[in-house]
Amino acid sequence: MPQKRTNKTPTTKARPTKRNGRAAKSAHTPGNTSSFTRVRPTTRKKGTFSRPAQTRSSAHAAPEGRFSPEVLLTRRNLLIGAGVIGGIAAVGGISSAASSAFSTNTSVESLSVPQDAVTELADFSEVPYGDYWRLSASQNLPFGSLVWADNNTVAACLCPTESAHPLNTIRLYYFGSANLAEIMKKPQGFDEGFDIYDVRCSTEGLIWTECNIFENTWRIYTAQLENATLSNILLVDEGDANWVTPSIAACDNSAFWQVIPDPNGEFAKEKAELRALHFGQSSYETVLESLHAFGCRIVSVPEGVVCAPRMNTSTLYYQLTKVNASDFSVADELVLPQRMTPCNLGYGKSGFAFALDNIYNYGDGISNLGTYTPMAPVTPYHYSDLPWFRFGRTPSATPAWNGDWFVVKSARAICGTHFASCTFFMIDIPNNTDTYGEYLVSAGTCKTIVGLSQITTTVEGEHDHALMRVFVPTSKSVGSAFGE
Repeated sequence: MPQKRTNKTPTTKARPTKRNGRAAKSAHTPGNTSSFTRVRPTTRKKGTFSRPAQTRSSAHAAPEGRFSPEVLLTRRNLLIGAGVIGGIAAVGGISSAASSAFSTNTSVESLSVPQDAVTELADFSEVPYGDYWRLSASQNLPFGSLVWADNNTVAACLCPTESAHPLNTIRLYYFGSANLAEIMKKPQGFDEGFDIYDVRCSTEGLIWTECNIFENTWRIYTAQLENATLSNILLVDEGDANWVTPSIAACDNSAFWQVIPDPNGEFAKEKAELRALHFGQSSYETVLESLHAFGCRIVSVPEGVVCAPRMNTSTLYYQLTKVNASDFSVADELVLPQRMTPCNLGYGKSGFAFALDNIYNYGDGISNLGTYTPMAPVTPYHYSDLPWFRFGRTPSATPAWNGDWFVVKSARAICGTHFASCTFFMIDIPNNTDTYGEYLVSAGTCKTIVGLSQITTTVEGEHDHALMRVFVPTSKSVGSAFGE
């Protein structure tokens, strides 16, 4: 299984790095945040900064036009970064970890599911969603806003402004109080031309990405979070166009991000890395390595994150991996059949969930596009001889567990499935939504279902807006997910 990385001697190549020194509080630091610190390089066993980032004007800069922030604030693009990482993942071979789990000559035991072990939605009966879920709260946000809700306390909201700079602000929505708090009005690098492009939060901290698209550079920041106030803001990583803008995640007291070399850049043959630290720390650990790209974005799940490194084998394999947030150890693994590339990941009561957006002429029960997860409890590392469920719609969102329901995004509506009773529901979508309908923004395992729609109003005097809706369980019980 993947092991944590051993000591690595710094090289002289340009790659993501920390800066030296400390910045005092500046005029663009929001009033409810502290000034950030440009941390000094330190010697650690597992991943340290050692080289300054390069920009277009530097000797090792990548050509113009390669920079492509993973978060593009368009009306229809809520598939944050999936195409970017998925496209890169198709290039080259990688190892599954800092210490390779398999050599190129070792046979790989991958997931094998017979066709008759897979149940599909056509085998289920529909029930009214109102029997089991009710609308608890709704919140209007600026049109084009994005939301990530992967814990039971607070959701991160990336909200466009009415100006070109700053492009976005960060708000937090607290489920218990239905309070929406704006915690960052400007990026930390505002005066240097940076804008906020991505954000995730847990109950204890925040991680976000800032990009300068004119200089082809990106930065990763973290901060501790308490009572809707940020403190100890740190610049923990940065890079140029030779590195794809990282995908990020937050879980409990930890922040994670995937650093991937651009396949057309100076360092295309460098390893991709999953990096992590605890909020308030200034140095990260390299938890996993890949010789090239991970299969898809990292996702926050209960007690950790899941990612999809590719294994160091002559044939391409992706190894779904859960990493604990507490100590960054590997908690579970599942190897997909050869050349099958996941586009979305999840983890919950049934262990791993994964989505495929391609159709394969091999793989038996998991050869078709859709979202898959076991229909029974699992023991980590053991996924054979289990019944499986396939939601046979083109995947567009991260699957989630909400109570005893496995929840996915259908063509336009949010759909919940209950395995023991073989029932499902579809939540009615709001009026005047965009073509994709209501997007599922819940992830991991949550008590609530959170959906997001972009509403184009047809009423004179009203404004287009994003609508976030929060659903909570009714008093009616559907029973255990697996009929235990």
